[in-house]
Amino acid sequence: MIGAKQSLKNAIQLAKAAVLYPQNSLNILIHAQPGCGTSFFVETLVDFARHRHIIQPEAPFIKINCRNYSKDPHILDEKLFGPQNDFQNSAFDHAWTGILLIESYDSLTAKQQAKILEFLNHHIDLFKENKNHDTPNHIMVILSSSPTKDLPINQTIPFIIELPELEKRTFRERFDFINHFFSREAAHSKRTITVSAEVIRALLLSSLTYHIKELKMLITQACANGYVRVINDEEKDIDITISDFKPIIRHNLLKEKENTLIFEELFGNSETIIYDRDIGYLKEFGKSERLYLYEEIGRHYRSLSEHGITDINISSIMNKYIQNLFNQYSYYNMFDEQYNSIQLAKIVDPRVIQLVNSWLDTCSKALKREFKPSVFYGLCLHINSLLTLTTKRHMIPTNETSNLIQTYPEEYAFSVQLASNLNRQLQLDLPTEEIILILLFLIDQNEQQVSGHPVILYILHGSNIAKSLAETTNLLTQTNNIYSYDMTLDCKPQQAMTDIKELVERIDQGQGVIVIYDMGSIKTIVEAIAEELNCKIRLIYMPITLIGIEAARKSAMETDIDYVYHSVSMSMNDLLQKTEKGADLIITLCHTGEGGAEQLKHYIQRYSKLGMKIKALAISSRNELIKEVASLKKVYKIHAFVGTFDPNLFGIPFISIGKVFENTKENLDRLLMFEPLKTQFFDYTEVYQYLTESFKYTDVDKLKMLLPEVIDEISLHYDLSLDQTIGLFMHIACLVERLLEGNGRNMSIDNQAILKTFKTDRVILSKILKKIERSFAIIVNDAEISTIILIIKKL
Repeated sequence: MIGAKQSLKNAIQLAKAAVLYPQNSLNILIHAQPGCGTSFFVETLVDFARHRHIIQPEAPFIKINCRNYSKDPHILDEKLFGPQNDFQNSAFDHAWTGILLIESYDSLTAKQQAKILEFLNHHIDLFKENKNHDTPNHIMVILSSSPTKDLPINQTIPFIIELPELEKRTFRERFDFINHFFSREAAHSKRTITVSAEVIRALLLSSLTYHIKELKMLITQACANGYVRVINDEEKDIDITISDFKPIIRHNLLKEKENTLIFEELFGNSETIIYDRDIGYLKEFGKSERLYLYEEIGRHYRSLSEHGITDINISSIMNKYIQNLFNQYSYYNMFDEQYNSIQLAKIVDPRVIQLVNSWLDTCSKALKREFKPSVFYGLCLHINSLLTLTTKRHMIPTNETSNLIQTYPEEYAFSVQLASNLNRQLQLDLPTEEIILILLFLIDQNEQQVSGHPVILYILHGSNIAKSLAETTNLLTQTNNIYSYDMTLDCKPQQAMTDIKELVERIDQGQGVIVIYDMGSIKTIVEAIAEELNCKIRLIYMPITLIGIEAARKSAMETDIDYVYHSVSMSMNDLLQKTEKGADLIITLCHTGEGGAEQLKHYIQRYSKLGMKIKALAISSRNELIKEVASLKKVYKIHAFVGTFDPNLFGIPFISIGKVFENTKENLDRLLMFEPLKTQFFDYTEVYQYLTESFKYTDVDKLKMLLPEVIDEISLHYDLSLDQTIGLFMHIACLVERLLEGNGRNMSIDNQAILKTFKTDRVILSKILKKIERSFAIIVNDAEISTIILIIKKL
């Protein structure tokens, strides 16, 4: 057992003493918080008793968790004390000659506790007389309760064992638990798991409500999410980063500086820790609730793939599904009886009513949406018909199925969870088409429109500094959109994070918050809040406090004011120009790196004088884009995305391709530096000029005649935004150049899935592009058409 020679040493010694006590083992009371390993401790104790022949191999081991019967104490009475309340056919009777575990003893009523106490003190001897004298006449009773309860039984039980909370365990023991659970997931998933040291540090510093059990759940959930990312590549390892955990886990990194020496002692300077798939894992910690978790993930992934859902959306759908799987770990989750289930039970299986009621309550809380009773009744009747009727149903067309799943991924994930519950409890296996019908019950048609304006927030160190600046700015501008937070020197980071988070939630009008700050610690806090709230936050660094500190130190050491002035001025320039990771980087985006993104890169390189590095990225999978951008962030400070779509990643600003070509090349740098520019009506003069200079094989004059006509014809069939129109224009122009050069794209599995899903669009676009094919003597194959569909559908 982890901690056997440290935090559990005394507990194990007491347990052994109780089991090995001469003649009869002694009863035990275990004090422990939920999730601290009580069940596993007792199961190990039972194994020890059998191994030492204190109880026979076939001796019973009965477990009763009293909290599971909180809604029906009469059933609990019957289980504990027997139908006649005389202990005959009771849990004590069934566990005779073995061991009885009564969990959550402190949740019993005073009357129930008194009856158990009376049995242990007096009735157990009378009970022995009625038993067969040929069998061992004893029973070992183990009770567990919260350690905070002052119970009468505390004075009666001879052995009281304390199990420590996870936070009170040593860092070495916590590290052992983390290693054990990651090793366990590596064996179950049959993948080697690579975990960043940042994750290990955050988990070591976490304060968890349900202790060891919650730690296991968090690690399993993170590994399940990582498994989805590599599900199509059997040889690829699972990489786990801090983004695979809830934001509150990342917040623990605020405490890492004070524990640096501990981390170095545990795993040195390692950036990653690897858990090999073949080495296996330590002795199983408790029973596994999800031995087949990865098989279940794989089954649903394949089902989505077969219905034409692309990798661009499939991972986010699966992540929502995994989250719903782990919602089942919630402790003591009770639902209210809010519907007239008695009347409904006359025509609907009661098991269906209970399943739908509990599931709908979970959906309501997670989606923050109230459902009408008609939704509950409709779902119950629909599912009951699936159990009782065999009539053929009219299914939703595949293309509509795909659109619904991609439009409502969160609702679909919950629908999959209900289907999984029905299969597990009622053996009702629903195909994807039936799951879509459940999804339709959850769809909310009343989507809210975002409005409002950005707001400004000063966050500065000191007392009333930020407040005074906010008041002055509001007074001078008369905008009343300036707010402040003064971070006093004695303010703890955790408290500051809580305060700033509440302030941001209150002041944000939906368009984001511009934060003006003075020191790097504030940046860490605000970035964590931005990710947690999914709020647009832009940071402006004004290091006035650091400049003042530098000037004060220099003045105290030097007598020459000019030396101090120039020295501080140079330091100030360094502070203002300092980037977080190195050189600034602009990322150009399009659906193919060979097309618009690459040409956009060349355009910026040719006409920009900022000297920033430019990187063109193709997008075929959002997860791949996230991975690539995260990798670039380690080396560069990413200045902006420029392209045909805004990926909304890491709070990085976005400049549309429309803005680039709306303005002249002379204004490009002002645009890239987010300086205000007067928007003009878009024309293609700048584009044609650039294409003429760049293309080697394409007759741009012929392109001028054909391409606007083609774009107009596509616009008749699809509602395109300006950015889509320009992006499509650039893409088709570059497509012609590539094909004339002999660089066509090959068909992939993703392309096939897109064409299978959007069959009608394939026909429409093939017909429209015929005139391009004839004029330039090229063939636009299905792989190219599928990419154009991606642009049009914003996939």
